[in-house]
Amino acid sequence: MVWPASAQVSFTRITEGDIAKDTGTSVGCAWGDYDNDGFLDLFVANAIASTNRLYHNNGNGSFTRVRTGKIVTELADSDGSVWGDYDNDGDLDLFVTNYDPPRDFCYRNDGDGNFTKLIQGAWVTDSGAGVGAAWADYDNDGFLDLFVANSQDQNNFLYRNHGDGTMTRTTTRPLTTSAGMSHGCAWADYDGDGDLDLFVAGGHDQNEQQFQNDGNGVFTRITTGAPVTDGGDDNGVAFADYDNDGDLDLVVTGFRSSGNRLYRNDGPNGFTRVTGGPLATLRGASQNPAWGDYDNDGHLDLFIANSCERDASQGENNFLFHNEGDGTFTRVTEGTVVNDSGRSWGCGWADYDNDGDLDLFVANGLWSSSPLPPEPGFLYQNDGGTNHWLVVRLVGTASNRSAIGAKVRALATIQGTTFWQLREVSGGSGYCSQNDLRAHFGLGDATTVETIRIEWPSGIVQELRNLPANQFLTVTEQQPGVTTAPHLTVALAADGEVQLTLTGQANLRYVFEASTSLTRWTKIAVRTNLTGTVELADGATAKLLARFYRAWAP
Repeated sequence: MVWPASAQVSFTRITEGDIAKDTGTSVGCAWGDYDNDGFLDLFVANAIASTNRLYHNNGNGSFTRVRTGKIVTELADSDGSVWGDYDNDGDLDLFVTNYDPPRDFCYRNDGDGNFTKLIQGAWVTDSGAGVGAAWADYDNDGFLDLFVANSQDQNNFLYRNHGDGTMTRTTTRPLTTSAGMSHGCAWADYDGDGDLDLFVAGGHDQNEQQFQNDGNGVFTRITTGAPVTDGGDDNGVAFADYDNDGDLDLVVTGFRSSGNRLYRNDGPNGFTRVTGGPLATLRGASQNPAWGDYDNDGHLDLFIANSCERDASQGENNFLFHNEGDGTFTRVTEGTVVNDSGRSWGCGWADYDNDGDLDLFVANGLWSSSPLPPEPGFLYQNDGGTNHWLVVRLVGTASNRSAIGAKVRALATIQGTTFWQLREVSGGSGYCSQNDLRAHFGLGDATTVETIRIEWPSGIVQELRNLPANQFLTVTEQQPGVTTAPHLTVALAADGEVQLTLTGQANLRYVFEASTSLTRWTKIAVRTNLTGTVELADGATAKLLARFYRAWAP
């Protein structure tokens, strides 16, 4: 097959600097701009009683390793890591899963480049063999919840965010009572009903776990049909609309005999396994799958990180599959990305140098029984091409601040064909890893995006039209039709609760906020005003000397 010039994009492996030379027993990695300087930083989780790594992006193509603070000095057997603004204060916090010690870490971002380790609450005191993790606002209340996949036949963890900095573990739902060898996990609204569903990869020949969100905080476990009956020795899972038909498809990576499996989303008919092509037939010690349009042609490609056998003398080459735009993939066999051998586990796409194309980091580690020394990770800089692009950064207001779960759709005419592309902002996927939280679109020869449509988790929909290509766009959640400010009445009830009554425009989403100082405001709830008046009770006032309130419509 002869590829168009756009498919022949090359990568340069970075060989200088801490990020390229540090050796470790790395498993997962997560991209996130923790200091809000506009450049993506990188966290790398290290196993086998090692310290984790945080690399600050200097904005000139180089990184500096952060060497102070508990986030990089605590010894642990860490596997996964995910960034998410769980307290909605405008900066990214970090959750890290630990296989040993059996307690996970959460670091709250203090907003000044420093982090505070949380030491109270079930989500940092529960015992488990944590592997994968993913943020998601599964009940669409504007606050990020958290799922943790545990191995060693332990139940998985689901934590609900109360909006006050605390989390409560849910223990009575099938999502948290299905013990097994859970590895990678990913949330996605695969059925298009506006709430996030969950898929968990099961290792050691156990069936996959698929949970459909019923929209009221209850999940139904799916036990029939592909892909849950195809379980093997599986590791990673990732959703993406690879065929540009408007719904989210699924890839599951497996170890050796299990194989890698691609499932096409057929809407009401569920998922259909794709059995042809190299993606479906090529086998390896596959760990993390990561979707990304590396050549900016408008079609999502797939990278798969491969590790090795437990007693192997060396690692394996990784896989890169180019999306041909007709539902098929071609394996890329040339270039450093697919010919550097390593014991690769996690990986993540991100435009770390802000030039409009996706770069790649691959975390390399080893089995605890291996006699081989630790390895450095692979950082690949995309050398770019002639195709156009658009990158969209979302800021939630009624929705969670990180906009995790939001769907971004782009309509453009590429090579004479007009079609939509879909990106859903993910709070973690693959195997213990996380891509760039920004929505990246390849545009081919299109110089204009005709429509950007954003479907926020809150239900708010925004559209922007006739946008020039080759730009970074920041969109803050805002609903159309807001003409007047609401009126808020505050009353103290006999039991000590504060009763809030909002009067304003009907059929709008309103954000309720509270403060003890009138300088720092915290979102406490989001409500829809259906009739012109909406009420809210706040019981978090018992130990406060003063508490102020306000409400507004985004």
